[in-house]
Amino acid sequence: MIEKYVDKNKLESYEYLFSSLYMWRKLNNVKYALVDDTLIIEKNEEGKGTFYAQPYGYKKENLISLVETLMERNQDYTDREYLFGDVDENFLEDLKKNTDFKIEAFEDVNDFEYVYSTSELIELKGKKYHGKKNHVNSFEKSYSYEIKTISSDKVINDCLDLLHKWHEEVAVTVDREMLMEIDAIKDLFRELHLCDLQSIAIYVEGNLAGFAVGERVNDEMAVIHVERGEISFKGVYAFLNRKFLTESFADTELVNRQEDTGNEGLRKAKQSYHPIKMVKKYLVKVSK
Repeated sequence: MIEKYVDKNKLESYEYLFSSLYMWRKLNNVKYALVDDTLIIEKNEEGKGTFYAQPYGYKKENLISLVETLMERNQDYTDREYLFGDVDENFLEDLKKNTDFKIEAFEDVNDFEYVYSTSELIELKGKKYHGKKNHVNSFEKSYSYEIKTISSDKVINDCLDLLHKWHEEVAVTVDREMLMEIDAIKDLFRELHLCDLQSIAIYVEGNLAGFAVGERVNDEMAVIHVERGEISFKGVYAFLNRKFLTESFADTELVNRQEDTGNEGLRKAKQSYHPIKMVKKYLVKVSK
């Protein structure tokens, strides 16, 4: 039902992929409903409260009645500072042009998504990628590696072991989303085949060095859902990033590597790959 309403060919944000909604359904208490033949998704996020995600399938002439229905529903709740969240500039513009409500929009900067050129991340040409290319070369020269997919219980268990170890090492500095990640990724591993997800696991002498899970959104763009490496293997992240794109998404133009959640270390890492654009998302208050 979700994929019937969400047009992947026009999608920029990963938030509305079924795989993402499914993966984070427990963390964000995801609910969905059809209102006036429009898909409405309700989410709860720490620090933001409960809000409705961007509606899909709405008609501009019905936007006023749709908003009124959601505002009326919200009267029974006290945790709803924002009516909408995870919305893009197009929906925001429709709200302003096609309704007479008072609209207050706030950039959700920590939730902006990083989008890169796939070919740039594969080729790593030029001075700006010099360091990344050195890391890739270092990994390839230092280790004899084997590439697998995450398709057997053995590989899944190895990935979960690596995740647990990673969380034990950084748990003090991560947020609630990171702490719930293991459960979310477990769910995703069970459903890789149903969600048409691509995966890669890199082994060095029988030991898992890193893994990643991603998805082709449309002919133009891929999304990386999960990427984790064992940092004792020098250059593993740069190698994993490049290898996964080369193996699974080389014919796409763009790759969305999601947001940094306001984590400074993650922000620095994502910026170091030189995004070509950011997918902006907004929180929106609506009043009469």
